Amino acid sequence: MIKHFLKIFFTSILLITAILSVTALGYIFLVDKDIVIGKIEFINGEKSEIAFYESSTFDYGTSIGKAASNMKRFNILLAGLENRRTDTIMLISYDMESKKADLISLPRDTYLPRNADDEGQLKKINAVYAQEGIEGLTLRVQELLGIPLEKYVLIDYDAVIACVDMIGGVEVNVPFHMEYTDIYDDPPLYIDIPQGMQLLDGEQSLKFLRYRKGYDNQDLGRIEAQQQFIKSAVKKALGFQLPSVIKEAYSHIETNIQLSELLNLAGDLVGFSTDNIKTYILPGMDTPLEGLSFFIPDEDGIKNLVYSLYGLNTNNID
Repeated sequence: MIKHFLKIFFTSILLITAILSVTALGYIFLVDKDIVIGKIEFINGEKSEIAFYESSTFDYGTSIGKAASNMKRFNILLAGLENRRTDTIMLISYDMESKKADLISLPRDTYLPRNADDEGQLKKINAVYAQEGIEGLTLRVQELLGIPLEKYVLIDYDAVIACVDMIGGVEVNVPFHMEYTDIYDDPPLYIDIPQGMQLLDGEQSLKFLRYRKGYDNQDLGRIEAQQQFIKSAVKKALGFQLPSVIKEAYSHIETNIQLSELLNLAGDLVGFSTDNIKTYILPGMDTPLEGLSFFIPDEDGIKNLVYSLYGLNTNNID
């Protein structure tokens, strides 16, 4: 079963422009609940050696840090590449005791200024990867959300196609006829997906995930479509019994999670259901700024969301 979820998330979590599956992530999700994954010991007020999925740069003295040290919840960043930019960014947070997964999508236009004199485009979160790499992006997301985060999975277009084809396609309800042409893309992009329930192969799935022009709220509408796709992919992947998919999927991604770490976490997925997956969009709102369209994060909304994940009272926010 663990294998199923591995395949699931590897093939499910594809985030629009490339972030589709999360093989490593999925496998970890299936770890036996008796394995102590979220427990962090403190010696003389200082944290001892941390587990592989925890963060070496996070302040565990905060309310979230203290809660994280006493529960089996871990976080992984999923990022999909479009050339040198991350077209899709998602945080996967999984509670091993309740067997519930929370997916938080971060709009690519999220306002995240790093240097005051940067031009506007460089103040978007999707510009971080090109300058700071995936490790830098992971650290920035950790700071933005205020949660422990060190592990990541990075996926490109080819990985999305391979993962979806690996499970025989994904069924989704296409909300409207998706038509779009971009002759300047490399290679040129042609999207033509009929409205209604469709079984999409790898190529079609990538186009479905990339499409955003026809939604009333464009990028946010695309994120909702991605989340629908993920749930459908997860549901289908759960029906597979292919342990070899772990190694095959692993070859399509870039991650700082070792294959041996994944394989050592063997166990059965007991009680997991796609009903246990909750999806969110980073709290905030679209706002024009500096002549561009930005998604401005709502700090209080983010804290409320994160506190709810860790079972903390929002009246006692740091």
